[in-house]
Amino acid sequence: MVVRSSSRMRRGFTLIEVVVASGVGVVLLAAVMGYLLHRSRMDHQEAQLGRLKQDVSLVLGQLGRELRQAGLGRPTRARREGEGELFPGPLLVADATELAFVADLPRPDSSLNGVSAFAANQEVPLLPERGIALLNELNGGCDVDGSSPDACRTDESSLLLASSEQDCRVSPRTAPTCPWGLNKYRSGEWLVLVDGAGRWVERQVSSRLFSSSASRVALQLDERLPKDFFSVPNRGWVASMDRVFYRLMDGAVERKQCWSELGRPVTVSALSRPCASSREGTPWESLLRTAAPQGLTFRYFDAQGIELDRLPLSTQELRRVRRVEVRLRLSATASHEEPVLYDTFTSVALRH
Repeated sequence: MVVRSSSRMRRGFTLIEVVVASGVGVVLLAAVMGYLLHRSRMDHQEAQLGRLKQDVSLVLGQLGRELRQAGLGRPTRARREGEGELFPGPLLVADATELAFVADLPRPDSSLNGVSAFAANQEVPLLPERGIALLNELNGGCDVDGSSPDACRTDESSLLLASSEQDCRVSPRTAPTCPWGLNKYRSGEWLVLVDGAGRWVERQVSSRLFSSSASRVALQLDERLPKDFFSVPNRGWVASMDRVFYRLMDGAVERKQCWSELGRPVTVSALSRPCASSREGTPWESLLRTAAPQGLTFRYFDAQGIELDRLPLSTQELRRVRRVEVRLRLSATASHEEPVLYDTFTSVALRH
């Protein structure tokens, strides 16, 4: 017996069925592609936002750390020589997108700043001519240039460095605990020296850097100090005062550090001019570039929390500042995407 197939079993899909199935497939494919593109854009934006947060953290972290040290090493009394003017306050420039302050900060090729207390300088016969003795810059616990056999040996005095059996008093005098061992001071740089009463003078480090007399080695100056400079025994300090500048320029956050001579007289207007010579400071260095022209802004507040908004601040108003708010706004864009924005701020209390 022959079994015949029905006509329904012999025919294929109709045109309408093919069109409907294709349409459903296109819709599903478009939905999947749309989701994948959206997810890709979101991932890219999240990656850009992460980079912006990292950039902001690095810039505000460095600026905040340095600004918290504004005024470090600064004398608060008048100069002992010449016109006897007062040293300026911590801030030198305070504008909406520019900030400059004075502080003893480490140099780019140094490990530590230059602040050190004096040590036993009233014992003039033990010191070389024009020499000054300083405390250990690492822990302040010993006289770097003392006559004790174990004075400032790295294995006994340093809390941070491993034993090296080197001593400041013997050749080659390169022990890291010596004040010149970590490039804390260098030949030709200018120092501010503050006596026990808080008054100050400016002196240059000799080309010899250090010298010895009897059993002592001392940092060497080019010029004598006033005869009664150490009339208050074991008091006072030495500092290498730097001027640090931050600004927003053509969408770039820039920084400059200057260590040139302060000169006479010392005024805010004179110190607020950045150094021009490469021997007196760093070039303007770009910390990052932003797409927003107002990406870096500063606000200033007095001791009562009242904002000082007549910018730039005058010399009198600069001394009133007790807190600085720093706001940084960054953006990143791609050719076919909306810009990614990140805006945050930090608030820094100043020392006085």
